[in-house]
Amino acid sequence: MKRFTTFLLMLILGLGYIPFAKSQTVPSLNNQYQQYLGTFRINPKSDGLKGTPFLFDTPPLGKIALDGGKDYSEIPFNILLEKNEVYIQPGGEDSEPLLLRNWKWIEIPGEEVRNFRMEYLQGKPQVVEILFEKEGEKFIASHKKTLVRPSSQRDGYSGPQYDTFRHDIKYFILKGMQATEIKTNSAGLKEWAGNRNDELKEFMKEKKLNPDNPLDMKKMITFLVK
Repeated sequence: MKRFTTFLLMLILGLGYIPFAKSQTVPSLNNQYQQYLGTFRINPKSDGLKGTPFLFDTPPLGKIALDGGKDYSEIPFNILLEKNEVYIQPGGEDSEPLLLRNWKWIEIPGEEVRNFRMEYLQGKPQVVEILFEKEGEKFIASHKKTLVRPSSQRDGYSGPQYDTFRHDIKYFILKGMQATEIKTNSAGLKEWAGNRNDELKEFMKEKKLNPDNPLDMKKMITFLVK
């Protein structure tokens, strides 16, 4: 975690240096992040930064399959969503993050397994979470982090306010080159579930499922499709 935090600061400052095959300079994520330089901040409405542009706040341990048959097991990794890049720490969580280019799939083992692959979505290849696959259909979660800044001026009566990375998730059904979004509001779930909507609502209530959680959405998909 310390190394990924340091690495994030390096990206913010535009000084990221990552050895992978050959040493290379990693450009800053976005010029807007360069406001966080030392003590002074350009944005007077903000008291600091919360969150990270990476998918996970703390890098999980994953199994990663590479082209050519090699794989990594129990290796800390994270996904830089804006660039669809995967970084690993082969020497453990205190080692320098490395950019990984030749990966095929990622699995986070455990009681509730999570899987990630590169899929073609909205006109470009993206790292997505695979929730379910059946008969040529793939149910996926598309993750995005957006930097949201305070819009109101601070005063003596309000508490601290921060620039925050907001985590947004959208769900899609992929079939061939077509992508159909599953919206998680009541109308969207009703349209998706069709004549089984009442069953789905009862299942969600019984299991206390939140469709905004990919692990819960995976259970809902399995219930309707399997």
